[in-house]
Amino acid sequence: MTPPEHIARLLQQWLQMTRAESQAIQAAAWPKLRQIQSGKAGLRQPLAQAFRQWNSGQPSVPASSAENPFRAQVARLIALEAHNAQFLAGRREKARERQLQLERAAQNLRNLRRSYAPPAPPAACNSYS
Repeated sequence: MTPPEHIARLLQQWLQMTRAESQAIQAAAWPKLRQIQSGKAGLRQPLAQAFRQWNSGQPSVPASSAENPFRAQVARLIALEAHNAQFLAGRREKARERQLQLERAAQNLRNLRRSYAPPAPPAACNSYS
């Protein structure tokens, strides 16, 4: 397999994982999300190595140039990753708000309990001689 074919295959895998990541975020399937992110982490090194190998064979077309045949794919992946990050941040903010609501409700219950609880008996010292 040539370096461009290998890069294209790895980018396609990344795209599939990014889509699955989006579905996991929407479904709040956090264990699945962790699994997908681990898979993506495993693709980073082979992808970087494939790009380095391709760049060494293509000195006239640097990976950052506009002539890069993978530029559109990478731009699309970046956009999808940004969308996932925003969606995840929104989910995190909603979870934080929910946690604050629950903490307030718990505090209200504690306050209510204190108002109905009988007062503690006064402390008395008994002395036996």
